[in-house]
Amino acid sequence: MSNLVAHACALLRRNVLGLTVRRAVLPLDNLLFPVLKTAENPEATIADAEKHLTGATIKSLGRHGKYFWLRFETAIGTPLVMLMHFGMTGRIRLRDVHSHMIFMENGGDKKVLQQKSANLIVNKVKEEDLAIGDETVEESGLEEKAEPEAWPPKFTKFELFLTNEADRSVELAFLDPRRLARVRFLQGEDYGTDTQLLSMPPLNSLGPDYSKKGLDNVHEDPDLNGNKAIFDYSSAFSGDPDPLHHGRPRLTFEEFAQVVLVKKKPIKAFLLDQDFFAGIGNWVSDEILYHAKIHPSEVISKKISSTANPVLRRLYDSIIYVMEESVRVEGNAKLFPENWLMLHRWGKGRKEPRATTKSGHKVDFQTVGGRTSCFVPELQKPLKKEELPEDGPVQVKEEISRPKKNIAQVRTGKRCAKR
Repeated sequence: MSNLVAHACALLRRNVLGLTVRRAVLPLDNLLFPVLKTAENPEATIADAEKHLTGATIKSLGRHGKYFWLRFETAIGTPLVMLMHFGMTGRIRLRDVHSHMIFMENGGDKKVLQQKSANLIVNKVKEEDLAIGDETVEESGLEEKAEPEAWPPKFTKFELFLTNEADRSVELAFLDPRRLARVRFLQGEDYGTDTQLLSMPPLNSLGPDYSKKGLDNVHEDPDLNGNKAIFDYSSAFSGDPDPLHHGRPRLTFEEFAQVVLVKKKPIKAFLLDQDFFAGIGNWVSDEILYHAKIHPSEVISKKISSTANPVLRRLYDSIIYVMEESVRVEGNAKLFPENWLMLHRWGKGRKEPRATTKSGHKVDFQTVGGRTSCFVPELQKPLKKEELPEDGPVQVKEEISRPKKNIAQVRTGKRCAKR
């Protein structure tokens, strides 16, 4: 999911940063805007939000996990943030930016694989490609006019009409077919910086986003393949549009190992826990475990007692690798490495022979924690139980073992508020 959010942020950075809202069209929708559920006068609340947005200029944007935000400069100078969550199928569309949806579960995976094998990928600056878990979106930049399309698009939930002093106009639509997206307007000095934003609900309960290198090493550190990270916001495939952790860095390996060794749930379910791993979704967790060679139903703490066990290092490195790489290419499935599982995991209900990876290994499926998990049985075998040292199992820090408490609050001694 972080890759989808990163693509949306990159698309917005390239096209709307610095533009001013000429008009905002917000519906009276208490699913999309949760504040309306408790508002005494919902109509007045929506009208007030439209009023504050009109004339405001988009000054910056950011992301953390499955959330992303636009930060506005208003006429009265009060910080205003639009915080968004896509849910399952939310997305951003810009008028005159062509979008073509390929649903991975309805044969889109076959199309992408055919194009990859035929070497039909054209990496153009004006082409935007996006994988959204079960779907791929292709968009071309604003410089290339798209075919005329109905506007607003189907499933549009709100619109922003943007412009600048040079009379450049952009129309933005927020789409959500399944009605699971959420949008919040946060205003006041408590939201003056992105670090402050992450300290307030609902972001304060989230764990670190492992796709983010952070501030100090974002331009120097190579990825796990030895390649230098590229952060060119002007290019179509720019890498991370917001590489900063905003005060919530990912754990060190030692901290990570301590946390894993006190969890009593299957590793697949643990990776999906946003209180510990913000932004990891279903297919990403499968990809991580595939590279780490760990079965999705494995309860690691029942098999491993030492933080020095190499399984923990493989898992840690795989989380960082998959998260960083999927964000670097903005979720473009055609640009994922050939040895990834992602394009081979969508054939569960098909009558044809089981899907295989690029290397020829058969994939299988199992429900873990209520979610369908894809894995390769030949490579992801149950772990052997580690022999305990003579002095007994490893001792872990008590405060880290407490459930539903992310490490950012552990470090500061603060408790998490419920999301």
